[in-house]
This record gives sequence, C-alpha cells and structure tokens, in this order.
Amino acid sequence: MDYKRCFVQFPHPGKERNSGDWNETRRKHGRRFMQVRGAWSERDGTKQTSKLWVWGEWEPESDLIREFDTKHNGPYFPRFLWQPYYVPRNDYRGLHNTDPFIFGDCFLYSNCGQIGSSRRGLKHLDRGSVIAFGSGKKADDERRFMLDTVLVIRDSCAYDPLEPHEKIKFKLPDAFLNVTGGPLAADLSDNPQKGGFRLYRGATPDDPVGGMFSFFPAKPTERSDAGFPRPFIFLQDESFNSRSWQAPKGQGQDRTLIELRDLWNSLVTQVHDAGLVLGTWAEVPPQKEHTGSTTNLTTHGYRSQGTTVEVPLKVPGCGSRAQPLVTASLMCGI
Repeated sequence: MDYKRCFVQFPHPGKERNSGDWNETRRKHGRRFMQVRGAWSERDGTKQTSKLWVWGEWEPESDLIREFDTKHNGPYFPRFLWQPYYVPRNDYRGLHNTDPFIFGDCFLYSNCGQIGSSRRGLKHLDRGSVIAFGSGKKADDERRFMLDTVLVIRDSCAYDPLEPHEKIKFKLPDAFLNVTGGPLAADLSDNPQKGGFRLYRGATPDDPVGGMFSFFPAKPTERSDAGFPRPFIFLQDESFNSRSWQAPKGQGQDRTLIELRDLWNSLVTQVHDAGLVLGTWAEVPPQKEHTGSTTNLTTHGYRSQGTTVEVPLKVPGCGSRAQPLVTASLMCGI
C-alpha cells in the first residue's frame, strides 16, 4: 500500500477522567486536564516556556492539584486539575496505553485505530500528514468536534512492542516505553494477531514540515483560574465532519502540502480565537514508586497526594540489568 499525505480527523473518547489511578481497559479511554511545564507559541509567533494547562491523554496515575468550582464555569470546563506521573509495573495487563503521547522532544502516535482492514491507511501516512485528535460533544443541540491535539508527521517507523529494546532505531522517552509500550506489549502477548503498528514522530517548531508543527491547545496557568474548555473547531473540507465521532476520517485521500497547510492554518486560527496558545512541548511526567501497598482514595475516587515518592529511573535496556518490562522495535521506513 502506497504512503499518502493526508488530513485525518481522529475522534477519540473525550470524557474527563475523575480518578487518579491508571485507567483500566474495562473502562473507556479518557482525557485529563493537566498542569505541565511546557513551551508554547503566541499568535504573533512569540515563544515562551512556563507552566501550562492542557487537555490530553494520560492514562497512568496523576496527583490531584485542585478541584474547580464548576458552578460559575461553562458546561465544558474541567472539574479537576491533575499532575501526571507513572508507576512502572511488572504486569501491564488490563491497563490502557497512552496514545497520542504529547510529552518529550516530539509528539508520538503509535497504535490507536491502526488495527482493521478499513483503517490500514493509518499505517501508511506520509511525511507532512496532519492528524487532528479530538472528541465529539453536543452543544446547542448540534454535534460538534472539540480539538485536543494536532500531530504533523515528520517521520515514522514500523513498531513492534514485543521486540527487544536493542532494536530501537531512535531514542524514545522511557515514560513512553512504560505507559504506551508496556500495555501494548501485554495486550499483544495475549493477542498476537493485533500486531503490526507504525509509530509516527511529530514535527516541531524547530523542525517543521512545510511550515507546520505539532501542537496542543493550552493556556499559561497565570491567565486563568478556572481552566478552559477544549476549543470547538470546524473545517470546510471533505475530510472533516463535525458529526462524525466514531472512526477516523480522511486517511485514504492524498493531499498536497498547500492543502494541508491551509487546513493546519485554520486549526491554528481557531485555537488562537478561543483565547488559547499553541503548546509545542511538554515535560515528560516523572516516574514514581509507591511507598506502601495501598492507595488512599477520596470520596471522588481520585488518588490523594502523599502515597508516592520519586525514584531513580531504571528502564531495561537503559542501564538496568533487570529483565525487560517493556520491549519495542522500530524499523525506520520513511
């Protein structure tokens, strides 16, 4: 199958997480409203680094920073603010993986939606493709699409989470190997027929493609005390349908870079018009380890602070002599 340069509208579950534990596969994926240290770009191109608030996928653990007073906010504002972290496991069975992964030097998209004959195009996206991740929401009796992540593809590699670390062809964050690769490897060990993924790395402001880079809508923490709703977006394009909330759309249609740049510019404009900035980098959440065998829970079900401590990071293949907890192989192709 030939690689195509596409614009992909990618719906994924958008319900806000209200628990600080690692999300289990018996529940749907969700979005967290998080505080991260990150880099961002203003409408005029000014770049800064500070603490940011951002909606995104982070399925592992998080500490609750605060609960918002939703009585005075709109219907789509967050209820909770989280500080993400993760606790490595010996067994990742039954846990959701995080995809897309917006932390570290570049965004990563590795597996979601790539299984199935009708979605093979998601494993054949060429450099310069644009993926708009978001969720459906009904607003004013209309079906709308809320944006949380835009990934512009810089390059990609075939990805097998069951292969050993030594075969990795470029550096990936240790957190990714645990929070994405770990659950994927556990699932594949039980369901090997699901294998055969492609991992995409996102373009950055310092290494753009056709003037485009990956971003997430964000707001510097000092600019709001109530968080912000994910921006509703609309595009006049055949690869976009605000009523489509189930399956990715557009992965089979080859586009020119000019077409993609116009669509990307429209996303950027709508994010800025919503009073938000373009988050372009987020610090990788830290690894922690439980100090005890139990987890303190509040009446809301979220993890309370004080049950974990930071520990030196030891990932098999990166200085540890332990047996691999997570494995991955990348065979660079484009």
